[in-house]
This record gives sequence, structure tokens and C-alpha cells, in this order.
Amino acid sequence: MEYNASATKHLFWFVETRETARLLGNHSMDEVRQIVIDVNLYQQKSNSRLIDEFGCIRKRLEALPEELQRMMVTADINTGKLIAFVGCMAADKLLFDLMYDVYRRKLYFGELTLTDADLTVFFKDKQDQNEQVAAITDTSVKKLKQVYSKYMFEAGLLTGKISDKQLSKPYIDPDLRFALQRNSMDKYLAALTGEK
Repeated sequence: MEYNASATKHLFWFVETRETARLLGNHSMDEVRQIVIDVNLYQQKSNSRLIDEFGCIRKRLEALPEELQRMMVTADINTGKLIAFVGCMAADKLLFDLMYDVYRRKLYFGELTLTDADLTVFFKDKQDQNEQVAAITDTSVKKLKQVYSKYMFEAGLLTGKISDKQLSKPYIDPDLRFALQRNSMDKYLAALTGEK
């Protein structure tokens, strides 16, 4: 998977992702796409925005094993949000790297805050290491910092305010833990929990 800044135009969309996963239990992805469009499931103002949102949600769901897609539908809200966040990480290499390299390390060492400086250093290091990330504009980097922070707040991984982000180590339901391990997603589990 390549690095990109496409997340600048996307939201977390937990409710929409969960409903799409629910529909996938009885329909093919193409049928779900048609249902989403026919009933304006995501309540978008334009068809193009609706199709773009579906494309993003589809990419996230397809990045998850079927077991996790099913679990998202039946799990409690907090576990469902964590699964949706794992889908975001699985579909967005830059977000995964941020979580694995910064969030995981901070949890491991018992650090309690995620600062703007942490995010700036992460993006600067990535830009120095990778041409694709180096090509991302400063404006897009600023937007990515905001978007990724919002994802983490919505998934329950951060608390506080945007200017004072506190890390919140999530409770990982044993069923989710085992599902991630069964599906060779140990690094995603580590990114969420701070485990090595």
C-alpha cells in the first residue's frame, strides 16, 4: 500500500461504516452500493459526495477480514468503533504508521499526551524517508493532523481537547483481541494497546 493524503477529505464515518457492514451480511458489495445510492443512506447533499464516501467506506471494509466486518455489526459501540478504526488504519498506511510509531510508543512508555509537536515530528520524519509523503503539501499535512486526531477522538483513543490531547488506552474486548491475532493483525493490536 502506498502513502497518500486522501484522508484529508474523509471523516471517521462510524455509523455509516457499521450500517454498510450490516448490509454486507445479506448483499454483495455492488448491491450495497446501489442501496446506498438509491436511499441516500449516508444523507449526503450530492450524489458525487455519496459515491466518494461509499468508496472510502468500501476500501476500509475490504481492508478488514470478514470476521471483523461481522464483529463490527454485533459488537458493543466501543468495540465497533475500534474495529472501524482498524479498518481506517488498514486502508491508510500513513495512519497506521502514526499509530504504530507514535501512539503505541507513547502508551508503551506511559506518556499521557499527544502533542502537535509529536505529529509534526512524525510527518517530518516520514517526509524525509519517503518521496510520496514528501510530495504531500504543508496544507495537506496540517489537515491530516486534524483528521487523524479527530479519528482518534471518535474511536475513543484520545480524550480532552484538540489543543490538549490525552491518550486513552482502549479496553480491547477479548473477542476482538483473538480475532486480530487469528487474522495476523497483531501489529494493529499493538498500535492500539502499546504492546510490543
